[in-house]
Amino acid sequence: MPRPVKPDRPVIAEPVVEPIQGTTIVVIHAGSSVLRIGRTTDHYPHSIPHVIARKITSNDLFSKYSGKNLFIRKGGQHAESDDKKAHGLRSAKTLIQAMRISGGHRKPRTTPAEVASYNSQVRPAAVDNDGSVSWTDVSAMPNFFIGEQVLSLPSSAPYSIRWPMAHGQLNIHSSVGGSVTSIAADLQTLWGSAIETYLEIPVKDLNYYRAVLLIPDIFERAHVKVLVDVLLNRLKFSCVIVGQESVCGAFGSGLPSACVVDVGAEKTSICCVEDGISLPSTRVTLNYGGNDITRCFYWLLKMANFPYRSIDTEDQFDAQLLQELKETFCHLSMEIPSGHVHEFQVVRPNENILVYKLRLGDEPLLAPTSMFVPDLFGIVDEPLIKTFPEILECDPEDLMDHRYLLEKRDVDTKKAKGENENESQEFISLSHTAPIEHAKLKALRLDGMPLDEAIMYSIEQCSNQETKRKMYGTVLLIGGGMNFKGTDEFLLKRLQSQLSPHYHFMKEQMEVITRPKENDPRTAGWKGGTVLSILDSSQELWISRKEWNQYGVRILRERCAFQWSTNMDKQ
Repeated sequence: MPRPVKPDRPVIAEPVVEPIQGTTIVVIHAGSSVLRIGRTTDHYPHSIPHVIARKITSNDLFSKYSGKNLFIRKGGQHAESDDKKAHGLRSAKTLIQAMRISGGHRKPRTTPAEVASYNSQVRPAAVDNDGSVSWTDVSAMPNFFIGEQVLSLPSSAPYSIRWPMAHGQLNIHSSVGGSVTSIAADLQTLWGSAIETYLEIPVKDLNYYRAVLLIPDIFERAHVKVLVDVLLNRLKFSCVIVGQESVCGAFGSGLPSACVVDVGAEKTSICCVEDGISLPSTRVTLNYGGNDITRCFYWLLKMANFPYRSIDTEDQFDAQLLQELKETFCHLSMEIPSGHVHEFQVVRPNENILVYKLRLGDEPLLAPTSMFVPDLFGIVDEPLIKTFPEILECDPEDLMDHRYLLEKRDVDTKKAKGENENESQEFISLSHTAPIEHAKLKALRLDGMPLDEAIMYSIEQCSNQETKRKMYGTVLLIGGGMNFKGTDEFLLKRLQSQLSPHYHFMKEQMEVITRPKENDPRTAGWKGGTVLSILDSSQELWISRKEWNQYGVRILRERCAFQWSTNMDKQ
């Protein structure tokens, strides 16, 4: 006897599993600042700036830089920002002093006054330019540039620079180029050009290829829908599989279970992964990351009389220079003494190279400490913590979205009134789950949460003690935002110091892994995407273009290897 079909849930055909080859699978990890892309068979992905520049026509009446700038953050330009940073600086110095004492590192420290005095007297030395850095050639006036070429465009070039992603989501804004339609077109052009340039696959042949798409753990469903549509209907991939960053990060590190901490350029994602499954209740996103550390480092350098006084943070070369200085000098090691004199170069096309001396005190240590003292970022009136996506609109294609479910509950509640009162109350209770969770963190959303406390919060959301012990035992730190010397030991000590008494026995078992299998932590998620694509258990998760166009977003509910629903639509 055939099984009855529920009228409110669409019937989706079972996927057809076909033998596939790794050379025909492209893995795409689209970050806010970096696009990592490559075949499943590649050892490493191609990493390029995730940016596109489009030619401005004579009819365009908008600013060249309609996207975003590394050193412009609305919440960091508030009237109260400086006071908040000053408070954060005092707290960070206290924290560092405590860490030094606990580690037995009582080395003499150069004072800020000595550092500032030295730097104020520095004058650059000019040397001949070897021509290794040049402006992007715009003589042919192509319709667009991508990646590194965008960052080397002359300031006079008639191009609009756009970053399609921000904080792990679509970079939707009110300027021209910030609509969903424009962003989808930019992604199509940017990804398509990267595939042709770096993977040497003609876009017209993508019908013979499959794509793996990595998305954040806390995702906006409408944004995922756009990304999948770009891959299947714009770039014409034959199939796509969607994986979450935390799970892929664990896979790429060879760990079935871990508390995954992914520090990116603009966000930090924390999620507990158990046996390859992302635990929804443990997902936390902090809306700050590596770029905020760079901004903090620059603020500290200015207080130390940074000798490159003509620096322009809106200039792409100067912005890249500050990123390089952060990556070169910043650390979280108590063993590195302060007061050393370093050297750096300012290299610009068609100009002499300027060589500067730079004395540094605790600035390289204080900047990354901002992840543990978020007041140092000086961000005011911006939501800094997210535990689930904000559902703003309903999707008419998704018959099981949150509004449909809530309306159905109302109808079912009325029908069951007087008969199933307990069940009705359960429906009502579930519909309020998300607002209650939202209220719990309301006070923290604007002040931020230190990285160590956010990790503890995530682990404590696990449902049982055994899982919690497992997560405390393996904290995996990936991404490029905190790739500093000494980060693993610093974070481990911070976590150990906050363990509740009944977990003290775990101290010796705790481990913070920053270089899984000695690989680059920045590529762990991408590597996990290659693993996901070849797992036997993943072969039924592929979504074909035909299925996508027939069923739309509904098929993501059936084929995703994670919970597509949010707290708002629990059943």
